[in-house]
Amino acid sequence: MIDAEIIKLCQQEDQAAYDELYRVAGKKALWTVYQLTGKMNIAEDIVQEAFFQCFRNIKKLQKPELFPVWFNSILLRTCWRMVSMERKRPAVSFEAEALYDLESDENVLEKIECDHTSSVIRKAINSLKPSMRSTVVLYYYNDFTIREIAQVMGCFQGTVKSRLHYAKKVLEKELKKEFSDEHIRMSGYTGCTGKECTANE
Repeated sequence: MIDAEIIKLCQQEDQAAYDELYRVAGKKALWTVYQLTGKMNIAEDIVQEAFFQCFRNIKKLQKPELFPVWFNSILLRTCWRMVSMERKRPAVSFEAEALYDLESDENVLEKIECDHTSSVIRKAINSLKPSMRSTVVLYYYNDFTIREIAQVMGCFQGTVKSRLHYAKKVLEKELKKEFSDEHIRMSGYTGCTGKECTANE
């Protein structure tokens, strides 16, 4: 949770507050953009540009408590503008991290399977249109409510619910191409993360 006092100090052009806001919100912003693009190099550039726009316009934010919604609106606009400038679909990379740190061959196999599953899910998410991809990432990975997503994306709550419903169908279809129904059932997959996809909040 972003402290409203930090936002107020940023609006007074307090450099230390700028640094603190970036420290608190920067990592999650980078993670969000990476989930949207699948490219860490462009994700870092997008986050830098988004924070530049944030600091330049933060005085316009009338209610500091609404910073997460306001900032994520900037982040998404910046993300899709810069991705469109790339003129390529976001690439999905399979990164098996630190396998040598695992204790046994069984753990290695579990790690590879987990990474492969994550890669398939990310690929399925990347198959969605930008508006649906943004909705999925904000809802499942950032724990935004239906109402907050509607505010971020400037649309009706019913539109967000429809996008989530359609996205769930697309993701299930893509995953079934890769995994058997039994594998999906045993892993507890219900849409794209453990968060229940009721979309009725």
